[in-house]
Amino acid sequence: MEVLFDLQHELNTLDLNSSNLIVPAGDNPPTLKVSVVDDVRTILVKDRPERVSGLGINLKELSGLQPGDRITVTGRIPRETSPGSWGVALIAEQTDSRKDEECQLTMQVSPRALFSLNHILGEDDLQSLLMVQTTRWGATDPVMNFNIDSILISHSEKINNFTEDPRKTVYSFEIDEELVAGDANPGGFATNVLVQSGSPGIKILQKDGRKQLYLSERGRDFDGVDVNLGALGLVKGNKYQITVTGRTVGNAMRGAKITLQAIPGFSWRAGESIEVGGNFTLIHMLTFAEVTQWKTARITTNLQGASVPFYIHGIEVKRLGLL
Repeated sequence: MEVLFDLQHELNTLDLNSSNLIVPAGDNPPTLKVSVVDDVRTILVKDRPERVSGLGINLKELSGLQPGDRITVTGRIPRETSPGSWGVALIAEQTDSRKDEECQLTMQVSPRALFSLNHILGEDDLQSLLMVQTTRWGATDPVMNFNIDSILISHSEKINNFTEDPRKTVYSFEIDEELVAGDANPGGFATNVLVQSGSPGIKILQKDGRKQLYLSERGRDFDGVDVNLGALGLVKGNKYQITVTGRTVGNAMRGAKITLQAIPGFSWRAGESIEVGGNFTLIHMLTFAEVTQWKTARITTNLQGASVPFYIHGIEVKRLGLL
């Protein structure tokens, strides 16, 4: 393994005031300061006025990068962070796409509260600014300070043997030509990619200038829509993200959630609490191993939301890069 950049090695001489590689990031950039925590030299990211203010890694300034190189970022949140949820993410500025994230739901925050982010760089990343910031779904304190202990960028011949999927958008509901406005077929709603789950009423609407799915007459928590991941030709060694957006309608029991989950089984599940008339965004990053094991992603609700109708405005599967 060839090391292209090692923050711990560079911190002895790195001048954050003049660095073009490690920079404050976001519309309202924070302050970056070298500090010592637990006898480790780190970069303190402080004075963050908003969630997206963070630390940037300007890959354009690093020579010798190739697709397949790995970036690993490790750090910590403050010991005094309140119990609850926190999360950090590695995000590409140009596309606002998540490369990796780590989230923790806890009743007792770890005294060290460490996190680690990993990403294999794709062709698009080589000219990007990657940013470490708080996850979009927030945290106990979305503008909390955090420390970056290490940034390691390395080259591995083994990783470079993977083939990068040339597609950026693998599937988009908006441009799926099999879906046209009207009621679903009486024999069942099915396309090459989208398949009816259970027996909800499904209509394909053209509303507000965009195509939408409307799911009604739901009585069970599995009445929804399945995304047939096996039909998408996902490429081994690549990382993908599925994003679902929509809006709920009608009444909901306490604890009702709209969910995106793996079928068969529930190895992962993204969910949002239902508010009547509330918009939702469900996101999950798929590894190839997950796609191999779980062939389907289901858009539905938990048991408490079994009768809730909802609209689906968008379903997208995008390629993020190599694993």
